[in-house]
Amino acid sequence: MLKKVAIFKALDVEIKKQRGPVAVKDGYKGHHSLKEELSQPGITILGEVAGGDPGRGQVREAYKGSTHAKSLVENGARALSVATDKFLYFGEDKHLSEVRAQVKVPLVRREFIFEEYQVEESKILGADAIYLMPALLTQDRLQTLLKFAISKGLDVVVEVTSEAELQRAVEAGADIISAVGRNLDTWEASWDKAVALVKKIPKSCLKLVEGGIHRLDQIKQMEALGVHGLVIGDALLDDYYPGKRLAQILAGVEPPKKAAKPKGKTGSAADAALAPTAAPAAKDSVSSPRKETAQPGTKNAMGKPSSRTTPSNPAQKGVKEPPMAELTNLVATTEPVAAKKPAKKAAPKKKAAAKKPAVKKAAAKKPAVKKAVKKAAPKKAAAKKPVAKKVVKKAVKK
Repeated sequence: MLKKVAIFKALDVEIKKQRGPVAVKDGYKGHHSLKEELSQPGITILGEVAGGDPGRGQVREAYKGSTHAKSLVENGARALSVATDKFLYFGEDKHLSEVRAQVKVPLVRREFIFEEYQVEESKILGADAIYLMPALLTQDRLQTLLKFAISKGLDVVVEVTSEAELQRAVEAGADIISAVGRNLDTWEASWDKAVALVKKIPKSCLKLVEGGIHRLDQIKQMEALGVHGLVIGDALLDDYYPGKRLAQILAGVEPPKKAAKPKGKTGSAADAALAPTAAPAAKDSVSSPRKETAQPGTKNAMGKPSSRTTPSNPAQKGVKEPPMAELTNLVATTEPVAAKKPAKKAAPKKKAAAKKPAVKKAAAKKPAVKKAVKKAAPKKAAAKKPVAKKVVKKAVKK
């Protein structure tokens, strides 16, 4: 998964560079410090604004980032993680600028960052902090991007998934470290992994935890361990207004059983595979009775109607005919319909007559024959009349 991300993001950044600087009406120049927020008493909840995640795929086809951000802030979120990655989190750059214009809390840009261009872009769009992942970067790039982001006035959250990555983050000079309890290849959450990893983060660093947070007891456990903040994202995807679900988590309320239904809206490969097969099945069940009712009335008649009905259902050429018992039942139940259908098929006969240009051409040639007959008739009549007159004159002379 990480290799694919690196390839896609490299292409995406090159396209953005060719198009020019990111288009924002007013570049964000303020700063809401994430460090200061995490240093406040109590544990800070960072609600995530996203259209999906790498584990579930796309859950929301279209959404307004500012609406979701307001919903989260009004229900307990003191900071927000806003996804702009379109490959795995199904977000857009505009979502960050929309959220920035509506809320006044620290915003962390959820993006896979590899280059300085993305760091500058994050600041322009309105981010107060960014994520960096040692799993995607060499040690030199991690240190370079970390220092560059700090010079631009951005806080940096370094996400680690193992002790080795944690050591690298500390060596790079990270002061905000997030323990990610996930397998980055399968995106499967592991709460035990997150707990074990966060305990090893140095006390000099601000601690975050993310991955598989759904319950109030998890939040209390992290607060007892001295964790400064929690990133909650995947638990909020099933609600159109994610703040509603966040309020339930903070109140210790279990999610309603209806939360199982949105799984059909995830756009997963299994759902996409089932959807096309359902449509052909419906077509077969509707079109096959029509085909059988049309045949009894046209078997002993002309063969033309049958040739017309065949192309109209090309998908049924390979379908086996039903048993004779089923045919008789269909005919018995659809006799009134079959009786009415010939009247409707009278229209196609007119079209067939209109389509016979050869008959019209033959009719146009017939006048030549008629003229020949008419000319011949007067000649015969003229030849007979003189003979009749001569006979009458001779009789008078005698």
